[in-house]
Amino acid sequence: MAFDATRVCNNILQRAFDEDVPVTPMKLQKILYFVASEYAKDTEKPLLSEPFQQWQYGPVVASVYSEFKPFGSGSIRRYAKDSQGKAYVVNESKNPRLREALDRVWPVVKDRGAVPLSRITHLPESAWRKAFDANERYIDEDDIRLDETYRPKLGLD
Repeated sequence: MAFDATRVCNNILQRAFDEDVPVTPMKLQKILYFVASEYAKDTEKPLLSEPFQQWQYGPVVASVYSEFKPFGSGSIRRYAKDSQGKAYVVNESKNPRLREALDRVWPVVKDRGAVPLSRITHLPESAWRKAFDANERYIDEDDIRLDETYRPKLGLD
């Protein structure tokens, strides 16, 4: 089951707000990418119902960009909301694979800045790099699942 990207971001932000960890929109995008890749490795399925795009500073989900664009390079101070102004998270107790991916990624990224995380997504042979080199707008789901380039840099190997 693929999830709404902004809901998964709210799960990430819930951890950030609980621990008083600042997260900028760019940092959120990179964390979301790493979580999506880890989830896909565990399940053989894409995490999100929307694709990652290949942007200059790394993988980006357009709806997440639109939702948090008002924060610019500053810290996000609220959850993503739906058209009725309600914020939702994915129920992690009903989705243990998502919880496991979040629990694996969050501790190793929370204290890193957006730019260093962006550099990690740009490594040779990364899913982002493959899309960039092929001048593709979207990052291939299989490449995201198979991307191992970030794991040593984050200490996940």
